[in-house]
Amino acid sequence: MSRTINMTSDPSKSAAPTVGATDVLVGSFTPELPKASVLVIDDEPGMRNFLSKALVGHCATLDVATNTEEAANLLDANSYDIVLLDNVMPKQNGVEWLADQRRIGLFSDVILMTAFADLDTAIAAIRAGASDFLLKPFRVNQLLNAIARSLARAQLLRQNAVLRHEVEAGKDLLHNSDALLGSSNAIKSVRAAIAKAATTSSHVVIRGEVGSGKQIAARMLHSNSSRAENPFVWLQCKGMNEDTLQTRLFGRIESNSDDHWQEQDGMLRDAAGGILYLEDVEMLSPGCQNLLVELLTTGRFRPIGAKRSVAIDVQIVSSSTQSLQQAVNDNRFRADLFYMLNVIEITLPPLRERGEDIVELIRYFSESLSARLGLSQPALPPVTRRRMLAYRWPGNVMELRNTVERALINGGYDPRLGKTAATGEIESLAAVEQRHILETLDACGGNRAEAARRLGVARKTIDRKCQAWGL
Repeated sequence: MSRTINMTSDPSKSAAPTVGATDVLVGSFTPELPKASVLVIDDEPGMRNFLSKALVGHCATLDVATNTEEAANLLDANSYDIVLLDNVMPKQNGVEWLADQRRIGLFSDVILMTAFADLDTAIAAIRAGASDFLLKPFRVNQLLNAIARSLARAQLLRQNAVLRHEVEAGKDLLHNSDALLGSSNAIKSVRAAIAKAATTSSHVVIRGEVGSGKQIAARMLHSNSSRAENPFVWLQCKGMNEDTLQTRLFGRIESNSDDHWQEQDGMLRDAAGGILYLEDVEMLSPGCQNLLVELLTTGRFRPIGAKRSVAIDVQIVSSSTQSLQQAVNDNRFRADLFYMLNVIEITLPPLRERGEDIVELIRYFSESLSARLGLSQPALPPVTRRRMLAYRWPGNVMELRNTVERALINGGYDPRLGKTAATGEIESLAAVEQRHILETLDACGGNRAEAARRLGVARKTIDRKCQAWGL
């Protein structure tokens, strides 16, 4: 009968196997071991007892099965980092059972325990998907070393997968916690909301215009959360069809007539323990929305070609340039999916509504980009600064950054900047006031006294406003 070892007990009170002077214990192996879950499959009571005593207290979860039927049932219900599998088992040997399980969905690293180190067994085990071997009899340090190697290998594969996703994203991102720069009340409120959301594992929707920094905000949330040591995986939802989304998220298992199998991890496994970022979630097709609803409702997914499902452990952070509530009202977005994703909502203000941050952002981008590109920082004449403050920045921070980079390359700012016609979009009263004052200053050649006279306000009012905007 299978049993679970309680790993919360004091390991010093548990009987331990005999450990020789050359054996090294847990702290020397890997920081991943205390967080690992392990399944032991062996029909010999003595070996099960040895493995249990060797591992108890050293890993987060330890389950023990006496045969492959019990093991299969445990794999149906739980996920394991490591499976320790005896090759000599009743009814079906370990290699044959492993090959069958890989075809239906066994995603753990498997260490085969065998007393026979012949070449045929080794080749068959590798083809079946074993990651390592332990030749009986073995010592405790050999066991822990084998587990440490498998955990390190799995961690490296996950890191490679995350780097692959980063390359695919193709983004020039600022990976630091203070990336949403600015001293305006609007951006301070956003940073506070992100810090609060980072204390939970609830799903988050970040709403904002194009270029306002939604992915930067998502990465800030990740870096300040308890999931920071685990991956941040990015998926662009725009243009995604149902089949592609299923493959990208769930992964697939493929086998051929020669009993060879090939596993392609999906993003949900790559992001395990971390954050899955869904960019432009409002662009998902109805079929893709159905897949997400099923995923969030069941808390499990099944890779394409597999017969066994896997539990998910990700925080989903979505971004949207539009109101998801309005998309629900227009029957473009499922209401139940909206409520599942929109536990916490964070709204990023457009750059035109936090004009006092523009000068700080110009200075930051100018310094950082000039250092990276090896170019001198261009001068920022008062007239150019006024026009940049008066400009509405439809592309938000992204457009401002590109404007600064273009000025670095060209050796100066474009004199036509700020001459773009208004779009007719309704602006906030503060944004209208700022734009009108700055346009008046521009028309007066920067003469604040004349601008105050034309506007019918005190000179001190103009001085106070300009100081707040960084002029």
